[in-house]
Amino acid sequence: MEYTCLKMRKNDVIEFVHSNNIFLKAGSVCIAETEHGTDMGTVLEIRSRIDIDPNHVKGRVLRVADKSDFQELPKIEEMEQKAFESCKLKAKEKKLDMKLVNVKSIFDKTKIIFYFVAENRIDFRELVRDLASVYRTRIEMRQIGVRDESRMVGGFGPCGRSLCCTKFQGNFAPVSIKMAKEQNLNLNSLKISGTCGRLLCCLDYEYEVYNLLNSELPQYGTKIKIKNQEYSVESVDTLKESVRIYFEGTFLNIKKDELSFNGKSYSVTNEVIERLMQHDEEVGDSFGL
Repeated sequence: MEYTCLKMRKNDVIEFVHSNNIFLKAGSVCIAETEHGTDMGTVLEIRSRIDIDPNHVKGRVLRVADKSDFQELPKIEEMEQKAFESCKLKAKEKKLDMKLVNVKSIFDKTKIIFYFVAENRIDFRELVRDLASVYRTRIEMRQIGVRDESRMVGGFGPCGRSLCCTKFQGNFAPVSIKMAKEQNLNLNSLKISGTCGRLLCCLDYEYEVYNLLNSELPQYGTKIKIKNQEYSVESVDTLKESVRIYFEGTFLNIKKDELSFNGKSYSVTNEVIERLMQHDEEVGDSFGL
């Protein structure tokens, strides 16, 4: 069975749906029925099998978007813009402490969803009644978090590229400070936080690789005995798979394949010892020893 990965219109949510035996390719625009209603989405990829929980596959493709669908789209977007302004005005009149982020109408116009952020619980029953009387359809108020807000608003990350959440990311994965420590990053929150103010999502993507590479290297402060001298690991370069060791003013970079671990301690190859001896001779010559 084939599955279609869709980036849905307006809120940029990534959905997995059944292809329903309809021929699609990446970049195609189609109309799909999801758990949130019928809407337009852009195909990101087609999979013959899926590496996520099958329970996450909710919905099916109804048809490839045709000319009438694209003609209807501007009307829907105009209604969404008017609904946004109307809701924002009514919320202000009712002194509701909420920030409206986005408005999305289901493609068949059976429901309008208002996305907002708020620090506290909001009693929006009166607001819903007012909006329903104007638009004569089902009104849904959906409170979202700051990460969802960034996804809807869009923007660029510190890497200079479009935010992951707007480009390809599906469900948000939990990100912890442990992931930043694994990369030896400065834990200054401004350096490791995204536009949403939360920890960067890319820390999660990179964690597994960094965790694997670091497990094969001695960590900062590790003691390595070379001949009769005890060197300390002064820094670790995970991506270059090397460490920098230090002893009484002598620094030396050592690659992973120049180290071996016996379960208790690290040792170095003869090539490293020769480099250290050569270094000592050069220092001695410079002082005329």
